[in-house]
Amino acid sequence: MLTQKFILPQCTAEITASEQQETCFVTAGGRRPDLNWLRKTSAGYTVYCADAGGTCCLEAGIVPQRLYGDGDSAGADVYKKLAAQGTKIFQYPPAKDDTDLQLVLQQCTGCNLIVSGIWGGRFDHLYSNVFSLLGYKAKYGCQVIMADEQEVMLLLQASESVHVSIDKLQNVKAVSLLPLSNEVQVNIAGVRWPLQEAQLQLLYPYAISNEPLGDFACDCLAGAVGLYLCFTE
Repeated sequence: MLTQKFILPQCTAEITASEQQETCFVTAGGRRPDLNWLRKTSAGYTVYCADAGGTCCLEAGIVPQRLYGDGDSAGADVYKKLAAQGTKIFQYPPAKDDTDLQLVLQQCTGCNLIVSGIWGGRFDHLYSNVFSLLGYKAKYGCQVIMADEQEVMLLLQASESVHVSIDKLQNVKAVSLLPLSNEVQVNIAGVRWPLQEAQLQLLYPYAISNEPLGDFACDCLAGAVGLYLCFTE
């Protein structure tokens, strides 16, 4: 089984993969990531933006390849400035069925994704983002990481494993396993409270606020789970 490595400023994740796939970076319209973090993490990737994610890129001096959205949060000036720098614009009416992130996902067609601008803001946006990204992963069999400098979540499905290396262990506030399907079975090792073939339930998520002892590993044996890490600011 192959592994694919994803390097973030605060941690590195090596995830099992059936094949090597291209990775793209997406900036959505939630909490803005730190601009230095954004520059470092997106370097070398094709960058797509969902509406207000274009504002982050503009402030960071990043020219995304494409910008999708309805302009209700980024503003016409952002669209105009990015278009002048060479970004391809796909603008939609505000009264639409799909979210701005869903518009991006419809065009990515199978690449691995590191997605920022996910956290913070409204819970309904976060909920839609998490499950839209899980649906994208299920459709294409790729890897999806939701991340900024404060929070990271890796989406894992049955038969997938990940090894996580932490840059500065003292900066990790918590490691949690969040079930994203009705029934989940997992292993996690290298943490204060390890689990072996543990059953997690969507309606009773209990594997919260674990503590890494160093590098750690997680296996998703059945279902779908979010491996969540919270870092000090």
